[in-house]
Amino acid sequence: MYKYLEPIKLAIITFPFIAILFTLPFLIFQYNKYGYINIIRSIIVYSLLLFSISAYYLVVLPLPGMENIGRFKAPITEYMQLFPFTFVFDFLRETTVQWNQPSTYLSLFGERAVLQVVLNVILLMPLGVYLRYYFRKSLIKTIIITFLVSLFFEITQVTGLYGIYETPYRLFDVDDLMLNTLGGIIGYLLTPKITYFLPRSDKFDEYVDLKNMQVGFTRRAVASIIDLGIVFSILILLKSFYSIIFVFIFYYILLPYKTNGKTVGKWMARMQLKGSKERLMLKEITVRSSIFFLMLSMQIVLTFITPVMTILYNIMLLAYIVFKTIKRDKILFYENISGTKNVIIVKEEVPQENNIPMRHQQAA
Repeated sequence: MYKYLEPIKLAIITFPFIAILFTLPFLIFQYNKYGYINIIRSIIVYSLLLFSISAYYLVVLPLPGMENIGRFKAPITEYMQLFPFTFVFDFLRETTVQWNQPSTYLSLFGERAVLQVVLNVILLMPLGVYLRYYFRKSLIKTIIITFLVSLFFEITQVTGLYGIYETPYRLFDVDDLMLNTLGGIIGYLLTPKITYFLPRSDKFDEYVDLKNMQVGFTRRAVASIIDLGIVFSILILLKSFYSIIFVFIFYYILLPYKTNGKTVGKWMARMQLKGSKERLMLKEITVRSSIFFLMLSMQIVLTFITPVMTILYNIMLLAYIVFKTIKRDKILFYENISGTKNVIIVKEEVPQENNIPMRHQQAA
């Protein structure tokens, strides 16, 4: 049993590092599709990520040493078990259970053949739950997806981890395909019981009012990371220190002025700047961006003077943001000075009559 717990332990250890890489794309996708971050949805998606890592590790780990795997060279068919229900014959051949002695039945749970069957069924049971509850897939689609995931696992094994090993180190087993898919079906059928206390996934956004929702600091951070990444990439390509001012003016002043408050980062995070009027004024965006550039310059200057000053400066900024968060006031000081603020871009719903086919409109 320990050999099955070790991959799960490793999955838990590596999950935070993989989650960090996953977070930025996840946030961008959530902001674009839903306009905000739903806590329950986030927990479900990250639990799905942890499950996926754990299932994959259970399939590929432990990895053998190269010196061991290299000795076992044979035709690929030697590493395939293509006869269904072989696990039944394996059980009958290996079991120590005496059917006429009920006292021996408990030994079933410790037998290799039984344990392997149970674990193969359990492996993709959570996937069946996710597919029905979160993705709202039908039973047929759940069976197909679960089978394809199981097939991916078996191909991973029979290809020697995609060619890393010269020969496979585990069997391609048709019984595994059957049992994994059965696990997905069981998970699908148990979903109403497992998710009884959770809201329906299609009702997560039922009472969300994006028009009156303030733009949070997480969304701003996502947009800032994207924008700064683009700006620094441009500066690296230009290879000129003196181009900083020109790039800054173009990206943070002229671009949002031309697009009425959008940069690439803001567009990807589904937000824009608004001023005192419907159209963002050049004076407003200039004042706002100048203060932002001054704050960024202070960060750079203090870094050259002493790291201690940089740390203190960042602590002050963080404390200010925490203070604003506690007060539930997302308007920062430079926004008050410039008269600007970030707002969420609300996608207007297309009226039903606009979806009528053209020939029906003409007939009307």
